[in-house]
Amino acid sequence: MPRSLPGAGLLAWLQRSALELLAGRIEISALSLVVLVVFYLATTQNFALAHAVVNSLPSPFTAQEWRIVGSVAITLVNLLFLMLVPFSAPRVVKPLAIAMLLTAAGCSYFMDTFGAVIDKSMIQNVARTDAHEAGDLLRGWFWLHMAVFGLLPAAIVQRLRVRRENAWPALARRAGLVLGILVLQLAVLGLQYNALSFWGRNHREIRLLINPFAPVNAAIRYVGSQLPKGRQKPLQLIAADAVLAAPARERPLLVVWAVGETARAENFELNGYHRPTNAALSKVPDLVNYENASSCGTATAVSVPCMFSGMKRAQYKESRAERQENLLDVFARLHLGVQWWDNNSGCQGVCKRIESVRLDNANDPAYCDANGCKDGILLKGLDDAMPAAGAAKLLVLHMQGSHGPAYFKRYPESARVFTPDCRDENVQRCSREEVVNAYDNTLAYSDSVLAELIARLRQRQDVDSVVIYVSDHGESLGENGVYLHGLPYSIAPSQQTHVPLMAWFSDGARRSLGVDLACVQRGAEAPVSQDNLFHTVLGLFSVQTSAYEKDEDLFASCRKAAPSLAGDAAPAPAGKARQG
Repeated sequence: MPRSLPGAGLLAWLQRSALELLAGRIEISALSLVVLVVFYLATTQNFALAHAVVNSLPSPFTAQEWRIVGSVAITLVNLLFLMLVPFSAPRVVKPLAIAMLLTAAGCSYFMDTFGAVIDKSMIQNVARTDAHEAGDLLRGWFWLHMAVFGLLPAAIVQRLRVRRENAWPALARRAGLVLGILVLQLAVLGLQYNALSFWGRNHREIRLLINPFAPVNAAIRYVGSQLPKGRQKPLQLIAADAVLAAPARERPLLVVWAVGETARAENFELNGYHRPTNAALSKVPDLVNYENASSCGTATAVSVPCMFSGMKRAQYKESRAERQENLLDVFARLHLGVQWWDNNSGCQGVCKRIESVRLDNANDPAYCDANGCKDGILLKGLDDAMPAAGAAKLLVLHMQGSHGPAYFKRYPESARVFTPDCRDENVQRCSREEVVNAYDNTLAYSDSVLAELIARLRQRQDVDSVVIYVSDHGESLGENGVYLHGLPYSIAPSQQTHVPLMAWFSDGARRSLGVDLACVQRGAEAPVSQDNLFHTVLGLFSVQTSAYEKDEDLFASCRKAAPSLAGDAAPAPAGKARQG
């Protein structure tokens, strides 16, 4: 009896399966088809993602790096399932699967060949590309790639027969699978939170390589942005009745509002921290330090718009803030001088209608290097920013501060007070002591910048000046296993919401504004928040409006002969402001 060749049985099975497939006789359930498509997409269409993840991690890999890789792989599979499972009804699943296969194949070609990132702006570029430009890109290798990785698997899916199912049991199975996927994803994030949070913060761009999840999401966002929104409503005025109530000034008034980044009050020497993180500011005898100040949010995108909006934290809504003016718009409407200088990632829309200057990409070797610019650059043009004689001006300095997790990039070599400090972008590879040292170094550097700001303004006898410093939010440094920030406010630890808040008045400003500094100092231990700042700054400039709340003004009850700005509201003790 002749012996069969090795593999002959497998070859025969493949031939029979191919013939049955061509004849359309292979039947499969909808969920089984989803599993096959997800497996294919994850293993063949995400090479760019895999390459980026591996290159973002230090080598040789330790157990921690392998856990990150595993977590990313599980997240990729989960996202692909969530794209397909809810729409896996028998009549829908095949067209959807084919669309995802073709989309993924087209995107993977540009990702793998050109290193492209298919985000919203790229979708916009594609939509505006003419036929000639598109023809230069869609040439032979593109079509070969599409044929092998897109059209061939799409044709296979097309020839499959999807088994009909009873609607309600099938719906229950899909709902159960979605629930299971969500539970699995939450478990992955919970078990690997520390490693993933550090790694994810440093490599946010990697999420744009999840194919085809990220390109589809970008396309949906782009299409949504192009849909008509109806008649554009005019910007809603706030403090529409605002007028200036200040008498003529002997000297110009400059209020510098320094907005810090990710500084937490708990690590401020001025608040009792055991390290000299405020070596310079602690020597400023007339500095007012509010020991119990809270933020409006736990992320810059919330806190910065909130503190300028005039809304209290409890009432703040991003959609409303985008439709209305903010404090800077009110000042511009009153023809008060107002500028925003930014050494961060932007003003979160607060400064888009006033004069602003971006300094984070300046080419100044004294302050800038490959890691960006240090906050000292914010003081470079200070002398040129002084208001004209008799005028008043608000200057906002948006600092880089303690932005993490690569804290070591925020301070120069001369500010390495606490060592050993973490010098690795992959912060998860550093010990907690090294991370805290690097973070405290950022505070020490911010301390020196703020002290220099005050010293330079103190020397300007021709200008009355006020400095207000507040951080946008705090930072977790491993307490209870939590790092970074951004937790929901209701469950955020105090390290993320307890922020430093300070004020300083020049001698001339104290006299011209009628501020009793001893009175202000006495109230500085009372609870305050970023809610107070809108009204405090209105009060400093003597802006009279019904939007002004005197009991929210940190200095109102300590101003001698302060002008009445809004009715006869009873003053509250300095610093004891109502909380939002």
